[in-house]
Amino acid sequence: MTYVYLKNPPQDIEKQLASLAWANRLNRFRGLLPTIMMTVGASLIISVGYPIVSYELTAFVRQTRRPQILSPVPDEALSEARGYISPQPANPISDDQRVLASSVDYTNIDSWFNFARPQEITSNITDYTISIPKLRIKDALVTIGGRDLDKSLIHYGGTANPGEVGNPVIFGHSILPQFYDPENYISIFSLLPTLRPGDEIMVKFDGIIYTYQVTDYYEVSPDEIDILEQRFDKKELTLVTCVPPGTYLRRGIIKAQLVKT
Repeated sequence: MTYVYLKNPPQDIEKQLASLAWANRLNRFRGLLPTIMMTVGASLIISVGYPIVSYELTAFVRQTRRPQILSPVPDEALSEARGYISPQPANPISDDQRVLASSVDYTNIDSWFNFARPQEITSNITDYTISIPKLRIKDALVTIGGRDLDKSLIHYGGTANPGEVGNPVIFGHSILPQFYDPENYISIFSLLPTLRPGDEIMVKFDGIIYTYQVTDYYEVSPDEIDILEQRFDKKELTLVTCVPPGTYLRRGIIKAQLVKT
């Protein structure tokens, strides 16, 4: 007698075919996963690095530096003698250490420079507003003698008031340009280096609107505190932020001249 065994056919062929299709898709995805991860990683690196590299490549082309007078006395020594900065330590922090030092809080204005002269409040007015149309900044709060840059811009106490003879100095925070938000004080000065001579800055102080016009842009090291100096033959305005945006390597300086009240 001959026995013939017949294999029982699948009960649900369509379900098994769908399961195999999903398994094949999953295997293909697993194969593509390393490529996807490398692409995402490269995109993140480019998005962070490109603005900094681009800024460095173009900065020296457009940047106007102040004329320097040769002096046998270093600038740091002059700033120390004038009382703008504290004497430098024996082992100063390098630029790389300054950028990577996560323990340093750069939303605190005291971390920006090695200030020796404390801020002074010489006016009953404690704050005012500033607008920069080109950067879409409108009525941003400026606190006189403040320290917290994530809550407002800071007018360094002891420098001239807006509209007066002298040089009001305003500090603002910056981050990578792609995250720029003119209403966020963490990013408010990220596009400051894009200002050009002739661009307007409006300051409303004590009910009066003062219009300044940009005249110059240059950069200084964190040790150059002469930006706080007051000249009494001009009515100027100085805006300060960290550059390249997103780093703390240098300080970008916008100079402006009062043109009308």
